[in-house]
Amino acid sequence: MAAPRIIQGSAKGRTLRVPASGTRPSPARLREALFDALAFEPRGAFLDLYAGSGAVGLEAASRGWQVTLVERSAAAVRILRENARTCGVDVRIVHGDALKVAAEFVSNVDVAFVDPPFELDLVATFQAVLDLGVARPGGRYVFQHPTGHTPTLQIDGEAARIDTRRYGSNALSVVRV
Repeated sequence: MAAPRIIQGSAKGRTLRVPASGTRPSPARLREALFDALAFEPRGAFLDLYAGSGAVGLEAASRGWQVTLVERSAAAVRILRENARTCGVDVRIVHGDALKVAAEFVSNVDVAFVDPPFELDLVATFQAVLDLGVARPGGRYVFQHPTGHTPTLQIDGEAARIDTRRYGSNALSVVRV
């Protein structure tokens, strides 16, 4: 797979390094679709959980969002810092467990992007982020997962309304608060 590039914004065309193992950068087609959907939203706080190489969060920063990237792997955090410098964007990078860090953002983000390792229990991980309530009213949760997997989630004991779009082998499921 070719190294990911930033698609638009102040860092357009910049190539990102990818950790040697343990990450799966979001494909350009998926990132483009995500940011097309967010194009008319006011730029606010964007939380990228399980950031990996930072392809999504750095794309958001390139387009004017205030971004926090959260990653557990020390090697990936080093590459995130390098990628942020290469892109010339100001982002906050947090080395830590995604769910523990997310708990610090209750009702404080406009977009929570969640792309955990696919070997995790995705529904439980997505539900845990929803239960933390990190998105403010009017905000969105965006969950990336394999195309064949459609999560069933709840907000306050009710079935969450989920808009799922598929992009090759990956899909995005969006829950608006």
